[in-house]
Amino acid sequence: SWAAPEGAPEPSVSQYTARAKEAHAKLLSNRHDVESWKVLMDEVQKGQMKHLKIEVLERLLEAFPTSGRHWRMYAEALVAEGRRQDALTAVEKALPACPQLDLWKQYLSLTNMSTSGDPVAMGKAYEKAMEGVGQDVSSTGLWQEYVNYLRNLKVNNQYEDSQRKNHLRRAYQKCLQVPMHGVERFWGEYEAWEKSLDPNNVQQADMVVRTFEPKHKAARAAYKERNKLRNNIQFPVFPGPYTGDSKEKAQARAWNELVQYERSNPQKLPAEDLRKRVHYTYMLCLSYLPLYPDFWHQCALWHGEIGDLKGEVKVYERALKMLPDCLMLHLALAERLEHRGNIEGAKAVYEGLAEKHAGPMVWIHYMRFARRTDGIGASRGVFKRARRSPNACTWHVFADAALREFRVNKDSAVARNVFDMGLKHYGNEVQYVLSYLDFLVLLNDDNNTRVLFEKVLADDGS
Repeated sequence: SWAAPEGAPEPSVSQYTARAKEAHAKLLSNRHDVESWKVLMDEVQKGQMKHLKIEVLERLLEAFPTSGRHWRMYAEALVAEGRRQDALTAVEKALPACPQLDLWKQYLSLTNMSTSGDPVAMGKAYEKAMEGVGQDVSSTGLWQEYVNYLRNLKVNNQYEDSQRKNHLRRAYQKCLQVPMHGVERFWGEYEAWEKSLDPNNVQQADMVVRTFEPKHKAARAAYKERNKLRNNIQFPVFPGPYTGDSKEKAQARAWNELVQYERSNPQKLPAEDLRKRVHYTYMLCLSYLPLYPDFWHQCALWHGEIGDLKGEVKVYERALKMLPDCLMLHLALAERLEHRGNIEGAKAVYEGLAEKHAGPMVWIHYMRFARRTDGIGASRGVFKRARRSPNACTWHVFADAALREFRVNKDSAVARNVFDMGLKHYGNEVQYVLSYLDFLVLLNDDNNTRVLFEKVLADDGS
């Protein structure tokens, strides 16, 4: 669900225009270069590259697998070639990562085409769609379609009619709790429908309606603030990386405000309904901002807070598929696994970092983890490995290892040996020397403090 169409072909660069070739060259070094993708998409709309539209879209979706707009374009291109089933399969694959209203509408349209409007298939498709995107503030039209489908569904006997009515009542009561555009128009429709079921017992129907009315009023009350928060959000054409400009900061704030509003549970929803509402909001946000690590981290922590420990880890794993080089997310996952008692899982994360993303922060965190979970010897073993990777081991690693020997292991002699070892390589690093001096001052070791001063000054003079 978080990958592009399978088997995306190698680019037919020889058939590209000069402008497209230039854009392609830039994408080789940065696959999230939005401007280059805009050029390629512009070129495939033209005569010379029109036949490459599906190929380019498949490559684009490898870079931006949560771009609902481009999944829709991809499906439309497949349909244009007579590949309706492939289009439906592609959209179904995209939906978990892209809970976007227009993509779900396309799913319903493709299902209708593929099944020739089969009532059973469409019923299942509508139920799936309402579960997937029925919480959206703009889902009014979709709810109306679903309600009309149920009202007009042909039945063959009294049992089927009873089932249809139960489904319709459930649909009405669900949609009436969604703070969406025009939600109030469903109220009169629902009320009239309940009373029409048994004209001789209108009083019973009125009791059912009035019992449910407070939940509907809560949705109407929440709509105004929810709609205002959604209106502050602008949906980008490409879900590109975060660069930190003022517009992106404003959008990040707008999404955060919407998420926090939903988490505050203004409608006082039951726990499971609230979980679905917040989960939907996070997934919608991440479909537009999939390269913003803070939102992945926030979403994962929320899963942990509500006791969904598997979901917490799953979010981090999904995040790292989108942002494999994000050290913060790797370390956060390792920390949560350790916190949950999955020491082997956490160690696997650190090992992966040491192999593919080794750097001073990685070694420092790995040494600390090893000390907490496997003792002094394991921590020293990681330090030894760090020293063998000179490009990834800086004075920070030596200073951290030395101070841990002193503060955690209570071994000042070993700490001094580590500092001395590092001094051979980093004697010109002022901050390292100051760290060593601070350590000696803590020991009240005037003699070695003087020796260190003399050594550093002598080295500086030479």
